Amino acid sequence: MPIESDCTALERTSNLADYAQAPLARSIVRVDQRERPYAGRAGYPLITIGVPTRNRSALLKKCLESIFAQSYQNIEVLVSDNASTDDTLEVLQSVDDSRLRILSNPEDIGASENFANCVREARGDYLVLVSDDNTLDPLFLEKCARLIRQAPGLPIVLAAFDIAVLNEFHRHQRRIVPGSLSRTLSTGIWGGTELLKECFTGRLTAAPLSVVVRTDLMRESHLFSSGYQCAADTGWFQALLEGQAGLINERCAVYLVHDSAISAGISPDIRVREYCNSMREFSAALERKISDIATRKQVQVLIAKYLVLQIMITLVLYRRAGASLADVVGKLRSWRPILQRCPWRDAISILRLRSVARILLPLAAARWSIALGLDKLV
Repeated sequence: MPIESDCTALERTSNLADYAQAPLARSIVRVDQRERPYAGRAGYPLITIGVPTRNRSALLKKCLESIFAQSYQNIEVLVSDNASTDDTLEVLQSVDDSRLRILSNPEDIGASENFANCVREARGDYLVLVSDDNTLDPLFLEKCARLIRQAPGLPIVLAAFDIAVLNEFHRHQRRIVPGSLSRTLSTGIWGGTELLKECFTGRLTAAPLSVVVRTDLMRESHLFSSGYQCAADTGWFQALLEGQAGLINERCAVYLVHDSAISAGISPDIRVREYCNSMREFSAALERKISDIATRKQVQVLIAKYLVLQIMITLVLYRRAGASLADVVGKLRSWRPILQRCPWRDAISILRLRSVARILLPLAAARWSIALGLDKLV
C-alpha cells in the first residue's frame, strides 16, 4: 500500500472508537433517484460490495453508511462476518435494506479466507472489496458504472484513495495522506498495461477498496484463497492484462491505518516474501494472457520496479514501527537478490525523496518534517 503521497496538516482525533463516530471524510448526501433515473435500471451492471468483518461493529457501521449512500443503486452489499463476538450481528440485523446479504461464519476462518468468502459468494457482475474500516465516496460506483456503459464487459475500473493514519507519532492524532493521482492519464478508458505502469511505479495509488473488477476475473486470480496476509491485495492486477481498463483519476475512498489493523502485525520479511510470490503468480498470468513478446518484457521490467517499490514501502513501515537504521541495512542486505533484479537506473526512477527521508531520518525528525510540511516535497 503506497504511503508516500503528499500529506495534509495533522488533525486531532481521540481513538479508534471516536474515529468511528466522527463524520465521514467526504460529505454524504442521499441522492433523489429521480435525478439519476438510470441508477438500478436494466442494462447497468449489478455491483457487489464485499465487506469482510470481524469484531469492529462501530467501524462497520461507518463503512456501511458510506456504502448505502452510494448514488448508484444497483448494488449488492455482501458482509461476511468472521465469527464476531461483539455486537456485529446486531448491527447488521438492524439494517433495513433488501440489498444487504449477510454471511455468518460460526468459527474464525482467518482474514484471507473471509475475503475469499466474499469473492466466492458475490452475485454481481462486478465486485469491489471494502474492509470494514474503510469508506467510499458516494459517487464512486456511479462513476465506475459510467465507464462500464461506455465499454460493456470492461474488465476493471480503478480509482485512487486517501489514507487516514491514526496515532502515527503519538496518541490522539490523525493524519490524512492523499493518494497519488496519475499525471499522464485522465479519467477514461485506457490500455490495461498503461494503467499497470502507473500502479507498479507508484504514480497511482489504487487498491481493492477503490477498484471494481469483473467478478469472474477476480475469482480467476485465486490470490484471496491462497493464505496471503497482505499480498492478496494484488489479485486485481491480473485484470489489467485483459486489454482495456477504466480509470477514474480521482480519490474515491479512504483507507484507515491503525494499530489494531491486521496488516500492522505482519513482519517485513513476510510482507516482502508475499509480494515476491504474488508477482511470480502475476508473471505466470502474463505468460498466459499476453502473446506479444515485447509487451511481456516491458511488464517484467515493471514487476522488478514494483518489488523495489514494495521494499521501500516496507522499510518506511518498519522504521515507523521503531526499527533502527542498522536494522534497515540488515534487511536491505537480505533482500539484495530481489533488488538486483531491477537495474539501478530503474530503481532510482521510482524512489521518492519523502520515503527515503522517512527511512533515513530518526522518528523525531520525521515527525518534525511532516509538521512543517516538508513531507510534501517530491
